[in-house]
Amino acid sequence: MLVVTWNVNSLKAREAFLAEFLDRVRPDVFALQELKLEDAAVPVSMFTQRGYEVVFTGQKAYNGVLLGSRTPITDVHRGFPGDGGDARLIAGTTNGVRFVCLYCPQGQSATSPKFVFKLDFYEQLRAWVAKLDLTSPIVLLGDMNIAPGPEDIWDPFGMDGETGYHPLEHDEWRKLMALGLHDAVRPHVPPGTYSYWDYRAGSFHKGQGMRIDHVLVTAPLVGRVASAWIDRNERKKKGDLAPSDHAPVGVILRDEPLP
Repeated sequence: MLVVTWNVNSLKAREAFLAEFLDRVRPDVFALQELKLEDAAVPVSMFTQRGYEVVFTGQKAYNGVLLGSRTPITDVHRGFPGDGGDARLIAGTTNGVRFVCLYCPQGQSATSPKFVFKLDFYEQLRAWVAKLDLTSPIVLLGDMNIAPGPEDIWDPFGMDGETGYHPLEHDEWRKLMALGLHDAVRPHVPPGTYSYWDYRAGSFHKGQGMRIDHVLVTAPLVGRVASAWIDRNERKKKGDLAPSDHAPVGVILRDEPLP
């Protein structure tokens, strides 16, 4: 089962870009963030024509998350206490796995009230996740806006204390992971593999990126992770199609764990 997460940074702007990707890569399950569309504006037919069922929660101009699958999605849940009323979480079960698609706050700057909100968001998210059955197959995936380690950011010394790589964020990350979550991507990609590059100052061409898009799995799925990748080529312009500032992250899950 190929699972993909991607912050598309406006589904309206990236619809043709995404359609080409879905046709070529054909993921079994995918999670999108930053739709930046109200529910009524989500192009559902674009997905259904390709054999996907989709569930989503949208918001005008901001946020918005979506889950898509080739098999039915059941037990859909939207939002959680502490999300500020924003469209930042959607969960559903498909292929025997519970998927939780997340778009966590960026935080703006370490001195901003938005940073305080980010830390509180993570605290409330952790409380919500802790109530799940973490002994069952669960995948948390999406743009989580934290680079966990020095291998996940282009300048760990210069960026130390900045949003995305702040000690308080790392504390929240460790507490979340301590619930029983495992990074499905890190063991399969080399250090310096990033999923996000700022649009400004030529960051992409300079290699100034961060790995802030994640696929986290519970223990029953660890042995089913066959491989993982981040497709840097999807951050490049394709003819007249402008890319997101994020690249898609993929994980292949075996049907059964290795013996």
